[in-house]
Amino acid sequence: MTVSDQLLVRRAARLLQELGPRSRVVLSQLPLVLALAVVFTAGPASSEMRLRPGFLLGLLLQLVLAVLCFAVPWWRLGENAPLAIPIVDFVSLWFLRNGGGAEVTGLGSLAAFPVIWIAASTLASGWVLVLCAVGPLAIVLPTLLNALPSPSPSEWTVFASLPLIMLATAVAIRIAGAGLRVQERQLRAAQGHLHRLLERAEESERLLTGILDTAEIGIVAVSPDGATARCNRRFRQMLDDAGLASEGAPTSLDRLPLRERDGRTPVPPDHQPIARAAAGEHIDGEVMWLGAAGRARALSVRARPLEGDGGGAVLAFGDVTQLLEDVEAKTDLVRTVAHEFRTPLTAVLGHLDLALEAPDLPAGLGRRIGLAQAGAERLLRIASDLLTSSAELLPLSPSRVDVGQVVRERAESALPAAARADIAIDLDVDQPLPARADPFRVGQAVDNLLSNAIKYSPSGGTVTLSARAEDGWITIGVADTGMGIRPEDRPMVFERFFRSDDARRAHIPGVGLGLAITKTIAERHGGELACVSTPGAGSTFTFRIPAAAG
Repeated sequence: MTVSDQLLVRRAARLLQELGPRSRVVLSQLPLVLALAVVFTAGPASSEMRLRPGFLLGLLLQLVLAVLCFAVPWWRLGENAPLAIPIVDFVSLWFLRNGGGAEVTGLGSLAAFPVIWIAASTLASGWVLVLCAVGPLAIVLPTLLNALPSPSPSEWTVFASLPLIMLATAVAIRIAGAGLRVQERQLRAAQGHLHRLLERAEESERLLTGILDTAEIGIVAVSPDGATARCNRRFRQMLDDAGLASEGAPTSLDRLPLRERDGRTPVPPDHQPIARAAAGEHIDGEVMWLGAAGRARALSVRARPLEGDGGGAVLAFGDVTQLLEDVEAKTDLVRTVAHEFRTPLTAVLGHLDLALEAPDLPAGLGRRIGLAQAGAERLLRIASDLLTSSAELLPLSPSRVDVGQVVRERAESALPAAARADIAIDLDVDQPLPARADPFRVGQAVDNLLSNAIKYSPSGGTVTLSARAEDGWITIGVADTGMGIRPEDRPMVFERFFRSDDARRAHIPGVGLGLAITKTIAERHGGELACVSTPGAGSTFTFRIPAAAG
């Protein structure tokens, strides 16, 4: 059987499966009924033959079978219950042929129709062969019996040929149907497998949707071409909060009105997070504003590309509007308090200086005034640090400077504090170390690192201050022999106002701004600040800025 024949058979089988049980029974019986009508309409059937009891009984059986095909609720019975129809067809054909229709040529060959019906069924093969052999044999058996005791060769041929032909037909149909049944079973198994996979996929989809919609951050999945594949409920809510339509998923985030962190500068198309994420770029916590003025929301954006050949990326949007507002309010408070502190402190220090210059000042009083002056100077430094840390952009006045000279001067100014704490400063500075930098800010950074090293080193310890040029960079290192920093505290040492529990327990003074300011100074110069620390053995801070070209 060719491929086209197999396809035709499968389509016919599928059509029969789509029909109801009653329709299938009627269609299976219809060919025999039509064949009988043609045979007796066109054949030499005499009126005498039509009145014979056996012939009438055969017609009556066909009439009864036709009624049963329509009247019986086959869908309530077993799968092979309709096979009663072709079995009775054998009986009907027996009566029609042997009850008066022997003169009609080829009447026995109509047994092929019930044989085909039975052979194509799901009945066990043994029963199929028995029925398809016994039925035709019973139809032609009277011919042989009537010829006894001396049947002619032609009568033997008629007796043997019909059962053998019908049996061969049944075997052929059964063999052909076996392959189709195997393919059908395989197809049903594949369909069942696909159905189970589809159910699992639908369940996974429901679970994923539930997880995404439960998240408190907006999540967007994008395809490699930058189109939005899906987004969760929280992201759609963010769009609503920003005054933007959110019916379904937006086609592309670069159509959304995004602005930089300053809230004014539009994000250019090539800097849109969706385009960058689709191109495989990692985004870590960049803040952008979404929406028009009055309803704009600040979003912290993170993005990671998807692994594999398919490409695409996932973006996470966190609403940090309230956090930025709180930070801005805190910054305004710190800036205001620090500014208000500086004015009276400047006046206090001025009057203390005048008091110390008095010629007749008693020694004891001068010492107390000196202590008050040191406290006021410390408060003034704290106020200055607060103002520096609250500035949106640290101001710089860069010029060509010898960083080695700056480092030596700051080390010299730190010697009195180191001496009071019984700390030795080991200086290792190359000169010259030319750079284009702000000497005041570089000196401020060195002051902060030296001050921390001295504060955190035990009495009798050593602070090593080094400065050298390395591969186009100027590296300033400050190493102490203090308590060190725990691994869990290292990621936070450069955050404003952070102080470790060890520092608090040791009552080491400070507000947690020095390292944050120093890191900002390094980054404003295009450099970096790094830390290496071993608990109980000390810490080393490395301040790096670009060296001067040429």
